[in-house]
Amino acid sequence: MLFSYSLFHKTFAASPAFELQEIRNLKSHWVQTYGNDSTHLKSDYTNLLAVDYLSDGKTLDATFWLASNLQNASTYNQPLKKISYGMLIALVSMPVSSGYNGANYDFFIEAVNGKWSEYLYQLSSTGAYVLTESKINYTKPFGGLTIGPGYVKLRLDLRSINYPSKYGLLFYTAESFKSNEVRDFTTWIAIPPSTIDILTTPNNMVIRQGEQRLIPADIKTTLSNNVTSITFGNGQNDVGSDFNSNGIHVSTQRIQPPLFKVEVSPQTSVGTYTVPFVTSILIQSSVTSTKPIFNDTVSGFVSPEFQVSKKYPTIGYITSPANLTITVIPPLNASEAFDAFWNIYGQPISIIMGGFAGGFASLTFGRIGRIKRT
Repeated sequence: MLFSYSLFHKTFAASPAFELQEIRNLKSHWVQTYGNDSTHLKSDYTNLLAVDYLSDGKTLDATFWLASNLQNASTYNQPLKKISYGMLIALVSMPVSSGYNGANYDFFIEAVNGKWSEYLYQLSSTGAYVLTESKINYTKPFGGLTIGPGYVKLRLDLRSINYPSKYGLLFYTAESFKSNEVRDFTTWIAIPPSTIDILTTPNNMVIRQGEQRLIPADIKTTLSNNVTSITFGNGQNDVGSDFNSNGIHVSTQRIQPPLFKVEVSPQTSVGTYTVPFVTSILIQSSVTSTKPIFNDTVSGFVSPEFQVSKKYPTIGYITSPANLTITVIPPLNASEAFDAFWNIYGQPISIIMGGFAGGFASLTFGRIGRIKRT
């Protein structure tokens, strides 16, 4: 009975499912992972601009967006040259504090002499590693791999890493020539993804027809609140730095901390409106190497996988869609306008009028007293 339950549980296991996420890598942070010459390296075919990733809980799909078109590339057909696209996987909660050497798995595809192969290595804290799965010398797309104009798609079967409930990802590209290699890394990201929370002041954005207001906001994830960009749109068809629809105009007056300017036309219909936008948030992780270098005592060979510089970039950007919710209500009528005016200016007016009345009374009684004395 126990065996049946365990088999049932394993069959229906799954990791967290999540919708499309994006991490940008707009600045090229090349790392010389081994060797000291990059003359024939750092090509646009490994210049990683961004990675989109999503999961249904069974597989993890990632799209690498590159600076050049792989379909027209002869780079990966050159002798003595290799190109790789991969991800490091850390079976820990985020953020990762041990950097590259904190990874438990290395999943990547590699082109050698025009032929693609796929590998999954399990990495040990001792510096050792073991090949878990591989598909060798495929001459056409295989599995989840697709190569197109400026992109590469990878698919990892999460069963191969036992469906972790929490894990971290670090995407990378690698290019090597002879005994030299460089890599371009993103930063670590958390799975399940860190959600973006928005808190505006006031929390309930209620604006009257014909009004305009400045709305401060706090936009943050569990890892950071350092907003670096805000673009209005749905993440697929961005409309730019402003939003203008149904008589509602929203613009960003300040990025950090965020400040929105909201203008509502007098003709805007009363109701609740959703303003979609995409925000990028800077995330950082501290890196200290904790894994010893694995040295084969027989051959003296040191795996280049464990010679990655401790100085590789630890800064990245999580990009995610979010929404502003704006409720439009009718303008003030005459009575409401007076009440609103009096609530703001009533006390100062009362004080001024009280002082004026007191001064006038003093002057009047003073004159009456002088008349009586004469």
